[in-house]
Amino acid sequence: MADIMISTKNLCKTYNGKTVVNNVSIEIERGAIVGLVGQNGAGKTTLIRLLTGLVKPTSGTFSLLPSQERRDNDVAAIVERPSIYTNMSAMDNLTIQSKLLGIVVDKEYLKSTVRLVGLDPESNKKVKNYSLGMKQRLAIAMTLVGKPQLLLLDEPTNGLDPQGIFDMREIFVKLNKELGTTLLVSSHILSELSKFATEFYIMDRGSVLTRVTADELQNANGKRIRFKVDNLEAAKETLSQYGKTEAVSANELELYSETPITQAMLSLAQAGITVTNVVQLGDSLEDYYINIVRESRNNKGGTSL
Repeated sequence: MADIMISTKNLCKTYNGKTVVNNVSIEIERGAIVGLVGQNGAGKTTLIRLLTGLVKPTSGTFSLLPSQERRDNDVAAIVERPSIYTNMSAMDNLTIQSKLLGIVVDKEYLKSTVRLVGLDPESNKKVKNYSLGMKQRLAIAMTLVGKPQLLLLDEPTNGLDPQGIFDMREIFVKLNKELGTTLLVSSHILSELSKFATEFYIMDRGSVLTRVTADELQNANGKRIRFKVDNLEAAKETLSQYGKTEAVSANELELYSETPITQAMLSLAQAGITVTNVVQLGDSLEDYYINIVRESRNNKGGTSL
């Protein structure tokens, strides 16, 4: 059985009478790359702040790493803006970080860490002259100084351009594969999370709605086609021969099927139904997230997405 790196039980945090993390109970195993999914205000940042000890829980408990092997510096995090000395080089930053953590300065390890995140350890360039992407790389390197087993990252790709986001993704996978680091990464850029995370926790309004693995996600939605039509009920009846149909608005429905679009369109045309728009939907984290949150809110009688 794999080691449990993060365990929470009914974890809650309330500010001024408002609950922002609500009875969260999760378990994350060693070696996982976990995506924490949710829109702004879902409770992702507060949950990570609780796990890092930056805020105290109102109720509930949590533990990090197996207690018998916990060392200082085994857990590292980037929450909001990372602390970087902008008038120093990358190597100088890592050297200072080593001293602050009480670690003997190992120049060779620090150089390899700088290289790992795609920076040049021999460069004397000051961080203030770095691009945002380079600063984000350095921030990751700073967290690795203590050789952590667990890394907690809150919106680490915020503000990055597409190349920067791609580079961050490559770094996360490399950390996981080469160093065995377990990662918990929160983000609202769901398309990026889906490209490297091995499992996901979906949050909404402070609560964890579900956990899904990457493999489960791949099969969760199936292939879907969304049609915008002039006669919803007639379209549902016509397309039901191909698979499950579901209305998503007053004039839109989705067909869950591997049926080619052309075949479905032909059947609708033969039935005298006008189609004004059609979209092939795939197995995306965004679709899964929206369906889970919409269902949760509808069951609670709240506002929908």
